[in-house]
Amino acid sequence: MVKYFLSFLIGLLFGIVPFSYMLGMLRGVDIRKTGSGNIGATNLGRNLGFPFFVLGFLLDALKGVVPVILSQSLLDTGTFAGAGAILGHIFNPFFGFRGGKGVATTIGVAVSLAAKSFGLSLGIWLLVYLTTMLVSLASLCFAVALPLFSFILHDGAVADRLLFILVAIMVFFAHRHNIERLLRGREPKTVLWRRK
Repeated sequence: MVKYFLSFLIGLLFGIVPFSYMLGMLRGVDIRKTGSGNIGATNLGRNLGFPFFVLGFLLDALKGVVPVILSQSLLDTGTFAGAGAILGHIFNPFFGFRGGKGVATTIGVAVSLAAKSFGLSLGIWLLVYLTTMLVSLASLCFAVALPLFSFILHDGAVADRLLFILVAIMVFFAHRHNIERLLRGREPKTVLWRRK
């Protein structure tokens, strides 16, 4: 049990680092007070442009990649590190347990644990986003596709596949306000390569 706890803690410590928020502050923009108010890469991109979205997205994804690889090599428990990283990103204690939506960090975890399922799920994300320009809808479709593909392809360990189901639930919870707006037809479209 100790190694699982340590693995989870490693992931949590990486997950709570608010890279996109810090990038915004470096440019003098508090992204909590503009756009959607979210501290993730999408809101960073809305306010500072596509290059910042890409940088924030990559850094948030690394929060999933690095602890999983580290924990897998040291403790042979990468799944727990992935769970910690995603939870830390979504429920950040530095911001009153409010954080990003968890998609970029989930992608980092998925790349490390189930690369085939990630690749197919990324294709779904791109297809939905490019046809609707709705990041939230694309992210929700990605969250559903990832566990689905992992079970169909038997990709990753059983624990990894179960983690992807839990992640999907967390991503839907983090997007609950977006879902309300989607149902009302009021979710704003986001063209990430345009600066606000």
